[in-house]
Amino acid sequence: MLFVEGQRPRGVYVLCQGRAKVSIASAEGKTLVLRIAQPGELLGMNATLTGEPYGATVETLERCRIDFIAREDVLKLLDRDKRACLGVVHALSRKLRGVVEHTRLLFLSQSASEKVARLLVRWCDDHGKRTAQGIRIESGLTHEEMAQMICASRETVTRVLGQFKRKGIVSLADKAIFVRNRKALESLACR
Repeated sequence: MLFVEGQRPRGVYVLCQGRAKVSIASAEGKTLVLRIAQPGELLGMNATLTGEPYGATVETLERCRIDFIAREDVLKLLDRDKRACLGVVHALSRKLRGVVEHTRLLFLSQSASEKVARLLVRWCDDHGKRTAQGIRIESGLTHEEMAQMICASRETVTRVLGQFKRKGIVSLADKAIFVRNRKALESLACR
């Protein structure tokens, strides 16, 4: 666990290697996974800049290498280095674009199949690797965590992935999802 939603910001975490899950929770304990952070991402930048509590919880999904920059050092650097400021602006802009895409996935999808398809297409684009079996996606997430990303139940995600598997759109193996028919997946994502 790098930091918890509501915790006072100590600084920025730079994810150098590995992946981390970024999530928020309701007072009732319901969790929404916002995204999977990839190497190169700055975690906790918003809170570090504003001085307000972290707005999300971040926990690693695998062995990671993480650098930490204390809040005071971040603010000093941004005060004296125009290129650093521009880098932060670009990072925050990419994060905002991701929020818009996630909002589209959650609120403009008509069905659970469409939500799962959109999520898988996005993962193909973000970190899929072409293999002989199709595009390999290693999300590192359980069906429950995938469900938390799209506001569905674990059972729904399992059922939809099973349907996709029977149609030859995906196959599941070695904690990975292989997208075997991207065009069919894209057509389901665009309904």
